[in-house]
Amino acid sequence: MRGAVTTFDEAAGTGAIAGDDGVSYAFDASSIRSAPPLPVGQRVDFVAADGVATEIIALAATPAARASAANPSGGTYGSFDLGRVIQRTFKAIQQNWAVFTIASVILVGVPTLLQTYGQTNMGGAYDFSGTNLAITAIGWVLWIVGTYMLQGIVVKVTVSGLNGKAMGLAPAFEAGIKLFLPLLGLGIIAGLGMTLGFILLIVPGIILAVMWSASTGAVVVEGRGVFESLQRSRDLTRGYRWPIFGLAVIYFVVSMVIGLLVVGVGAATGGSFTDGSPNLAVNMATSAISNILSGVIGGAGAAALYYELRSVKEGVGPEHLASVFD
Repeated sequence: MRGAVTTFDEAAGTGAIAGDDGVSYAFDASSIRSAPPLPVGQRVDFVAADGVATEIIALAATPAARASAANPSGGTYGSFDLGRVIQRTFKAIQQNWAVFTIASVILVGVPTLLQTYGQTNMGGAYDFSGTNLAITAIGWVLWIVGTYMLQGIVVKVTVSGLNGKAMGLAPAFEAGIKLFLPLLGLGIIAGLGMTLGFILLIVPGIILAVMWSASTGAVVVEGRGVFESLQRSRDLTRGYRWPIFGLAVIYFVVSMVIGLLVVGVGAATGGSFTDGSPNLAVNMATSAISNILSGVIGGAGAAALYYELRSVKEGVGPEHLASVFD
């Protein structure tokens, strides 16, 4: 949420912020995450809950480019907060659940159903007929297209929501179509680089994954090219890579828990781990649900991370990310 400080009593440590949504939010000094002062009229970014503002960061009065040039080391507008990124991730999902659900079911769920149907038939009945191979291949192609379209949709809708602007299903799909090729190119280049890194004793692959974790935001929000976005991500993540690695571990654990829960439900209801005879319906449903959740959480997490890095490193909020609304 964005707003401006209307009152702040330093002695009492309390004040108020007029949110851009027209609501006044109370706050205390313990919720301020940027360096003082916090004068009346100061534009701030904050987390709003029940009329109270927390996680308050003062926004720079200068454009992003000038702020970045004046502060090349970054980190002068607040501290990186894992909890804030996670909170914004799931808040974005909650606020945009309808758009995310419809988009993910169409773009990822349906292709997963096709893939699972073809693969289960081939694996269970050992029917390697042309029909099953064709269904599997079609599902795989649609899944590739849908995955990158969904990534663009979730990131753009999330950043739009952080600016207080809801995005409907039609413009979200339009954005996903436009972003498909750039994100596909980014995925191919980054994937090749990280794969090579993982082959080289794993650690280089992890380093590259952390360095490039903000590249999706650079493509979607700033409209940068593939290699320019990778470099932009390196600049944004510099100085914050250990916290980002910690965030990645948290998301990995969450995804593992979700995956185990889905597999557990599948096994308990007659899935492929019961007697060696796969239950087609259960396999299709559990695979689709797992891919849908992974796609939505991953996209929202990437957007929240990108926004956090822009806020704490350059002192800007989404009102400066104008290209996302073009």
